[in-house]
Amino acid sequence: MKSDDSSPKGLVLFAPATSAAVRRRRWIFVALVMMAAAALTWPIYPVFAGVHPLILGLPLSLAWVILWLALVFGGLVWLYRGEEESQEGEE
Repeated sequence: MKSDDSSPKGLVLFAPATSAAVRRRRWIFVALVMMAAAALTWPIYPVFAGVHPLILGLPLSLAWVILWLALVFGGLVWLYRGEEESQEGEE
């Protein structure tokens, strides 16, 4: 099979034409997801794994998971809107 020399070799995170603002947004989102993954696994999660206190009627452990889920969702919306704005600027 013939290989195309223009195709990238190895892991490529950003296209060469990706702007600095888009790259920064993506790295911030990746950092947020990594923090959420760390916060929801051992050794951090057991600190918040208790039933008491109740937060808005939810056990602390469930409120902790919902908090990180909401933060990642907000980050994803922020990333999407930033990508959408950058594509509109290119047109």
